[in-house]
Amino acid sequence: MDMRIVVLGAPGAGKGTQARLLSTKYGAVHLSMGNLLRKEVSEQTEIGRAIRGTLNKGDMVDDAIVNMIIENQLQRYESVILDGYPRNLLQAQHLDNYLKEHPPELDVVFLMELPIESVIERLSGRRVCDRCSRTYHVQFYRLERCSCGGRLVQREDDNPETIRHRMEVYEAEIQPIKDFYQKLGLLYPINAEQSMEDTFADMCEVLDRIILPNHKRGVSAG
Repeated sequence: MDMRIVVLGAPGAGKGTQARLLSTKYGAVHLSMGNLLRKEVSEQTEIGRAIRGTLNKGDMVDDAIVNMIIENQLQRYESVILDGYPRNLLQAQHLDNYLKEHPPELDVVFLMELPIESVIERLSGRRVCDRCSRTYHVQFYRLERCSCGGRLVQREDDNPETIRHRMEVYEAEIQPIKDFYQKLGLLYPINAEQSMEDTFADMCEVLDRIILPNHKRGVSAG
């Protein structure tokens, strides 16, 4: 069954982890905007060459570019989980308008909520594989290398001062998106401070008890 899901949340809330778990369980393609942008750069595409400097500075890529990348992916896949997109209200509005013209539309928007102190603790201890981008945390893994053989490194922006600044930017951007999806009846807040397993269980409960039954009724009615 085709599903279109958005996973929103602060840096370090676990969006990527939960999106991968949902992808495995429900068979939807996990589209990580960060990975899609890095892929463009590594393959030295026209877009990749244009955004390399922006990504290296840690700045946001232009709305027009990320919108185009997502549109290209949505033309390829019906069932998707969007992670890292939309990042602002204009992107959310663009996505909504695009899906009205190219259904199916969104089924659910998960907002993973996490207090700022927990974000700092998670991100400052995060290590990322320089080959496959898989993330680890020093609290759980005392490793120097990923299972793929890549080195585990700390991202330059994963320090407390930078994290606080990123959170200020995130809070300013997320509120209009929350309001937008709340009005559409799509928003489901999720407590991301609990364990990975409990967070995943809460998301699955929303899908299994609310979204999928309505989805099936909509399909049968059509």
